[in-house]
Amino acid sequence: MSGSQGYFSLVQYAELPERAEYVNIGIVVFVCAAPYVFAKFSQRPRRVQAAFNVNLGVHFELLQASLSNRLRNEFGNGWSKDSLENFVQQRSGKVRLSPIRSLLIKDPAQSLDELFSQLVGEVKPIARPVRARTKLASALKEAGVDTLLERPEPVQLSSGVRIDAQYGYQNGAFNLIDAISLAGDPDKALNKASPRMIEGSLLYRESLQQKRLVVIADESEAHDASFVDMVSSQMEQHKVRFYTLRDLSPLVLDIRKNYALHH
Repeated sequence: MSGSQGYFSLVQYAELPERAEYVNIGIVVFVCAAPYVFAKFSQRPRRVQAAFNVNLGVHFELLQASLSNRLRNEFGNGWSKDSLENFVQQRSGKVRLSPIRSLLIKDPAQSLDELFSQLVGEVKPIARPVRARTKLASALKEAGVDTLLERPEPVQLSSGVRIDAQYGYQNGAFNLIDAISLAGDPDKALNKASPRMIEGSLLYRESLQQKRLVVIADESEAHDASFVDMVSSQMEQHKVRFYTLRDLSPLVLDIRKNYALHH
């Protein structure tokens, strides 16, 4: 197959073909030895949906599967340049093939991947950060204590401040557990932590020490260890119990011990 003559064609989609506005969704490479035709398609319709403001759903996969089967049926046993050009010209509807272009092929699979990368590519999904609450839920479940915790009702303070917490448990005082992220520069991270300090102080005072706020910090993107230590010190001064996701073992032990005492 080294240095053999072949052809390639772009697979293109248009929501309204009459406007001749197409988006590349795949590539087809034709080679002169079995299996004769190679095809690669976008795995996700993000680019198409963004271009035409449509939601294709499973229809996108069905269109690609249909074309892939047709290509194998037509050219799986060989082809000529004329047969390729006729096939391309006969395509109509929302999916079409671009005019074939000559290609010197050394490795069909490599050529397919290179052309796909250059002419089609994939729109990578935006990596969304995992919320601190989600990480906390996973950590408590992994530690086997998620079922030992309550889902507390929000606490309304006399000032009108409402404290929402993810979990709760009893250990002499009722502990309201919630998570925060310390991501970003120190100023932004401190802005996220400060409200919890104030809430914790108010909660402790108004409940006559019967309720305490417990804050779990996701410190994975924190500025540095000294900043986390400073936040921990400030939380303690405001009567807030403070832990990090990296070291939840003291909290886990306390939850288990007090669950056994109260049940």
